[in-house]
Amino acid sequence: MNELVGAGDVVHRALKYAVDIIHPDMPVLELCEKIEQFIIAQGAKPAFPVNISINEVAAHYTATKNDGSKIPKNSVVKIDVGAHKDGYIVDAAVTVALGTNAYDGLIRASYNALKKASEALRPGVKAWQIGEAIEAAIKSFGYKPIYNLTGHRIERYVLHAGDVIPNYGDRSASQNIKTGDVYAVEPFATNGKGYVVDRKNITIFRLIRNKSKKYQKYIDIIYQFSNNLPFTPRWFPQIPDAFYKDALSEGVLYGYEVLVEEANGFVAQFEDTFLIEDGGARPLARTLELVT
Repeated sequence: MNELVGAGDVVHRALKYAVDIIHPDMPVLELCEKIEQFIIAQGAKPAFPVNISINEVAAHYTATKNDGSKIPKNSVVKIDVGAHKDGYIVDAAVTVALGTNAYDGLIRASYNALKKASEALRPGVKAWQIGEAIEAAIKSFGYKPIYNLTGHRIERYVLHAGDVIPNYGDRSASQNIKTGDVYAVEPFATNGKGYVVDRKNITIFRLIRNKSKKYQKYIDIIYQFSNNLPFTPRWFPQIPDAFYKDALSEGVLYGYEVLVEEANGFVAQFEDTFLIEDGGARPLARTLELVT
């Protein structure tokens, strides 16, 4: 419990720091590295590489080691941060608009959906009911949820533990929310079609096999820092680039493809990780406090 609460405090501070330092023309690599270094300086570890998803990009983009991209003017930027202490993970995200107020409604739709979800989360409700609240909140602003992205249950050292929280009233998400569960809830809102597609570009990986005679030296390096959590090659400059392509094709690594809105619609995201308690849910990163 202490580790989980502590990880939440770190993520809260890291997101506040990110919102304070981001600006147009800032190198994405600099932003990612500063946030990740902040997490480590706070006594935690990154639970995954910082995701910086701009405009129509919804998820799974982190800076590469030679990344030349910059935060554009007049952009909508999702900052998705995770930290863990001894494997107890908190995952949270905010969206900021830089140089424009044209997307304030889109951002508010996602923010309000997280607020409504947090009010609905409690033991005994079904996951689809949370999705129903998210969908209604987003549609009330005139936008669509992203139907093929979900929140997720979290376990120790496991970021995606099987059960999901949909962003609409998907009756297949029929599990009851239980006391003691930990869920990341992440409403995505868009002015596009409401679906994401793969961009066939991978910047984030995860170990799915911890034993391989061919690659054991590199597996050990990755596992020592990241366990089986997602990571970026820029964390391991001593590992040759060829390893990632080969290990991916041989089933040693899993790759997270960058996800973009199908119609190139802009996307907003707010996320918090909740500890389910008797009568309600505790927001561990207190994301809603970061934006007013």
